Amino acid sequence: MSSFWRNQFEKNFLPAQTKLGLDEIIQEAHDAYWGSLGASLMKFNGEIDPAKLKSLDQLYNGESAVRTAAKDCYDYAINGRLSLAKDGEEETRMNDNWARLATLVLSARPDIEVFSPRIGGHEMVLPKGLEHLLFQALVRARLDLDTHPKFEDDEAVPMFLSGEDNCGYLTLKEIAVLGQMSERAVRNAAQPAAADRLQTRKEQSQTVVDSEEALRWLKGRRGFIATRAD
Repeated sequence: MSSFWRNQFEKNFLPAQTKLGLDEIIQEAHDAYWGSLGASLMKFNGEIDPAKLKSLDQLYNGESAVRTAAKDCYDYAINGRLSLAKDGEEETRMNDNWARLATLVLSARPDIEVFSPRIGGHEMVLPKGLEHLLFQALVRARLDLDTHPKFEDDEAVPMFLSGEDNCGYLTLKEIAVLGQMSERAVRNAAQPAAADRLQTRKEQSQTVVDSEEALRWLKGRRGFIATRAD
């Protein structure tokens, strides 16, 4: 198990209570794909030649796959829906899609920040929502690996998710992310006088919540939908 991907996407973290829309995420997927193509041309050719940009797109033919992966990520992170792989072919396709999205988003930020590519007259936006969404998906996976029986089958779950470091607990920040609420609200819920108190404990120097307790409490929050994997 590893926390590599979570550490990468947590760096540019948006407020926990941020509400992301699917249309916004799909637009960011579009910009990440085209922005990366445009930046690569600027990097080595000094400008974006429309003909060369079209040739790159024809070579990679990747926007559709990136958009599909972004939608799958949204469905899991926000709506708790995950389609499990039924055979080796589905497993490969699923792993490729999630890895493609993660690596594209990771590389798109410096490409867009440095080169500010304009495609079709529009400047490509940074993938802030996608970074947040991928982080949220990994936090959900951390919870599901501890509590969801179908996550015991590593081959059925995307490697991007099944490789997450599950340690048996979540931090208050991670609970805030899954509940789409402020960390302050989560801390208030852990106070002795709180209704439906969130039970916490200390793990070295940080306050944590055991995964089963985190799931129990989150199920009572409007911003959280428990995972349905099939």
